[in-house]
Amino acid sequence: MNKTFVLLLMSALVAGTSCGQQKQSTPAQPQAQTASQPAENYKVKSIAPTVAGDAILNSITADYKGKVTLIDFWATWCGPCRRAMTEIDSIKPELIKRGVQFVYVTGETSPEATWQQMIRKIDGDHYRLTKQQWDDLCSRLQIPGIPSYMLLGKDGSVAYSNLTEGGYPGNELIKAEIEKALNAGGK
Repeated sequence: MNKTFVLLLMSALVAGTSCGQQKQSTPAQPQAQTASQPAENYKVKSIAPTVAGDAILNSITADYKGKVTLIDFWATWCGPCRRAMTEIDSIKPELIKRGVQFVYVTGETSPEATWQQMIRKIDGDHYRLTKQQWDDLCSRLQIPGIPSYMLLGKDGSVAYSNLTEGGYPGNELIKAEIEKALNAGGK
């Protein structure tokens, strides 16, 4: 009985801070979106389903050379992912004005119709990978769960990452890391 309680408590704590890679039983309903107004600037982007291995991340990041880019690994059904998107909305407009790119990457566990509806309210570039690409990318980047974040500097190198820990690190840390990346190497 005591072991069962401890296991349930630990499971609840883990579920509250980040989502695992597997789809939960009930996808998010469309009303659980991150904003009430349509996004001013969202784009659906794609990579060929045949792209594999290291080429997956290279294909995603190719358009962002010379720009500070925050990549958010998420899913439509992930409550902590949606909460993080709502939280970052308070600092995002200012960062977009300064040229920061926001990129959102998910896999097929996000139902396409739900994903299409949700991204209309999330400024940034959106990728929905195949199951194989998502699994490969998570394995290569050692992402144990979502949400997880990778910040790329203007030179394309990783300026910050919490991929192995997961969870939203908070606006204060994200903004500080973005400031460092924006100021690195001049304009």
